[in-house]
Amino acid sequence: MLERRAKPRVSKPFPTTVSGIDKAGESFELACVLENISSTGLYLKMPRQLEHGSEVRLIVNFSADASPAGGAVIRGVALRSDPQVDQRWGLAVAISEHAFI
Repeated sequence: MLERRAKPRVSKPFPTTVSGIDKAGESFELACVLENISSTGLYLKMPRQLEHGSEVRLIVNFSADASPAGGAVIRGVALRSDPQVDQRWGLAVAISEHAFI
């Protein structure tokens, strides 16, 4: 399969907290696991559907322990929210801002 992404991705299960407002207009904050990340975007699965263009905030832990050090705070925009067979939604996010913590 031909890779069409402009930036390489890291595919590791990084623990992540994601928050925002879902398609139903309800605010949420929940724990999930990042599927992959690059310098410009990321992908995860979660139990909420988001509207295209909605803002999300994430805290990603890149370290092996539970410490928030070795992580990043990310602000992004939902590019798509695809239904999955396990009742979750696959969320593709364009990264608009980030800071390492």
